[in-house]
Amino acid sequence: MSLFFVFPISGPNNGVKVISTHIKDALELDNEIEINTIDTAQAKDYDNFGKFSFSKISFLLKVIKRLFKIRKKDSVYLNFTPKGFAFYRDLIILFVCHFKTLNVTIHIHANGLEDKIKFYNKRLFLKTKIIVINKAQFKIIEALGLSCFLLPNALPDYYTSKPLRYNQSDEVNFIFLSNISKAKGIYRIDKLAQLIKAKGIKCKLNIYGGILCDKDQTLIKALNKEYQFLTYYGPLLNENDKFEALQQNDALLFLSDENYEVSPLVYIEALMSGLTVFTTEQVVSQNLCDDNVAEVLNNDLDNFEILFNKFSRTKEEIKPIVRRTYLSNYSFADYIKELKKITFHG
Repeated sequence: MSLFFVFPISGPNNGVKVISTHIKDALELDNEIEINTIDTAQAKDYDNFGKFSFSKISFLLKVIKRLFKIRKKDSVYLNFTPKGFAFYRDLIILFVCHFKTLNVTIHIHANGLEDKIKFYNKRLFLKTKIIVINKAQFKIIEALGLSCFLLPNALPDYYTSKPLRYNQSDEVNFIFLSNISKAKGIYRIDKLAQLIKAKGIKCKLNIYGGILCDKDQTLIKALNKEYQFLTYYGPLLNENDKFEALQQNDALLFLSDENYEVSPLVYIEALMSGLTVFTTEQVVSQNLCDDNVAEVLNNDLDNFEILFNKFSRTKEEIKPIVRRTYLSNYSFADYIKELKKITFHG
């Protein structure tokens, strides 16, 4: 079996790059699959995310040139972005793939595809297998009469061959692990820091992530200077550093705009590491609440103190429970098995 794997696998760390790399590594272990990788990552650093440039046109032409090597018998597995310039780039890529082969699968890691399916392109999507990652997406896309498959995210267990250590500090440590922007919650970090200081709450906020604009950089530097309990460390550049940082904390702090995220991979990484998730309401956050491994923050964060006090009394007891929740619900082997089934057989 020959598979053209068309995904972003380089550039700055983000959720799509993380899961793309893990999927690619898993598929390459299968001796029956011949992988042809086409890297679609265009952003060289955090400043390039979501921004158009003429160099991206040149890059797209190089990608298209490589796509013409696809044969009719080949399968294509393509990351598809329904937002911004990347949507038009991926639409062109999808068109070329269908010109070369009948077996094309796209994987959607963001909301909004339903708004981009129009009269002029619906026929193209009707020929495409579409993988989505939460039930809300599935319901919307399936209602359009498209071939849709629900495959919730999973990640391989980092601690299979490495020991898991839990944070031993008496003080509660929160880790914010995300690119830093308005939609990702930078202004909620500001508000939360003010609340923690006003209420005299004993905890630490450890902030990791790449900064996407100068305004956000100015704010995070000011917060880092003003609050002794808040530290900004910058982006984490590799997996080992990320999981080392997770093990030094007790809970994940997730502050993105309500329902902005589709299915955050950092949820899974936190559960894997035994960290309870303190999150704004997201499409999949209720799943974690049902498993008693998450607390949902109000949009204005006014319930943080109550949830913090509840968690601080039980943080040691709940860590192994959180870890077991990951092991029970996020089998990466099963995930890859289902992905192969969809991609090669539909």
